[in-house]
Amino acid sequence: MISLFLLCFLCTEVVLLCTKPRKRMILNTKKRVLIGLSFAMLLGATLTFYNLKNKRITPKIENCDPVHFANIPIASSKKLNDKNDIHLFNAQKNGLRKPFVTNADFDAEIGDYVRRSILVEVVDNPLYQLKNLTSSRPYLIPEAVDLLNEIGYRFQEQLKEKKYKNYRFRITSLLRTEEDQNKLTHRNSNATMHSAHLYGTTFDISYKDFCRVDNDSIESRYETVQALTNVLVKMREECKFLAVRERKQSCFHITVVVCRAIK
Repeated sequence: MISLFLLCFLCTEVVLLCTKPRKRMILNTKKRVLIGLSFAMLLGATLTFYNLKNKRITPKIENCDPVHFANIPIASSKKLNDKNDIHLFNAQKNGLRKPFVTNADFDAEIGDYVRRSILVEVVDNPLYQLKNLTSSRPYLIPEAVDLLNEIGYRFQEQLKEKKYKNYRFRITSLLRTEEDQNKLTHRNSNATMHSAHLYGTTFDISYKDFCRVDNDSIESRYETVQALTNVLVKMREECKFLAVRERKQSCFHITVVVCRAIK
């Protein structure tokens, strides 16, 4: 804060130097300090607003050790083949206490869930893109959003390290209502009525196609699949999440692992 004030005070002096000498004499030290402080408060408020607006784009990586402090302990693994019943068990423990039954219920209650920070809206950003969602809603619990951002950040770092072109991965499914899930069971043989997607802890990332940033095209590239897979394998070793590769849907099905509070 002191550095911010000094910067703004210097800016004030520069402005005064550009004014006429008589007007500079009128402004005593006290007035100059008040002007500098006003500049500092205005700049501080602007930076705060910007950070709040973009806080979900920057990955929030907590000092959390899920290997030892997960609500439901899991073993470290290099394989992305966690069973769906384990996904569901973690989702029920860490996600919504009660799934949304109908789409109308969701529409009526989502505003309150967001205000109470139970759910956070997921939006397109420089890290990833939402595919056209027809059977899910772009909302997750805060821990799942932080995880999604961390995956996106690590994926970008992997692309840079390998000197690949810039891509964003695509999210194909997030929170579902029971009504959404019921409709899916009639179209998708992998879908069941007891899904981790009902609890806001789970999302699907496509490995079939990626969004190329420089021309906004959708492409399927072997190197991007490998980069994403490497990131997920490393993070699964760290017990950040549960994951399974769904071949029929061409996606990674991921459920966040949440750390219990350490008192």
